Amino acid sequence: MADGKNEGKKGCVSVVIVVCLLLIVGLDIAAGFMGLQAEAAQQDVKHTRVWLLECKAPSQTAFVLGIVALVCLISAHLIANMIGCSISNMAKAFAGVPKITGYINVACFCLTWIVGLVGAGALAMGIWSNRESRSKCGFTNKHVLSLGGKVCFLHAIVSIVFYVSNVIAKKSCCF
Repeated sequence: MADGKNEGKKGCVSVVIVVCLLLIVGLDIAAGFMGLQAEAAQQDVKHTRVWLLECKAPSQTAFVLGIVALVCLISAHLIANMIGCSISNMAKAFAGVPKITGYINVACFCLTWIVGLVGAGALAMGIWSNRESRSKCGFTNKHVLSLGGKVCFLHAIVSIVFYVSNVIAKKSCCF
């Protein structure tokens, strides 16, 4: 009788993990498309260019889409790290005899953070360049929102690899 209860819990945990993974991928893909749409909206505004200096009117649409993309990326990153149970896995990876799966797990964890920070930084730079109070001309800062959107797609892939490395390392999640 006790085995039936444990199988039910494992099935429930599996469903939760699959739903969260779909949510992570969905949020990252939404963030990527929002970043690309923000770049397209930014290119539609009127701008003047003299050598390396560029005067471009801010785009309200690009600003809003950039913020939405940033929120989606941050949400996906937080959910990915909650699923990965990164703190307990890192503690287990460094304890005892080092194993290659532990190193892969820690490397994926670090890569997830690096990709997340690069994507958030690129989107934040694009948002900053489209704020309403911007009145000065400056050096060209082209395609930052597009880069942020592409990094969001990469974040989805890295997050899935991070989760798969947790499964391969046979480290249980924090449920």
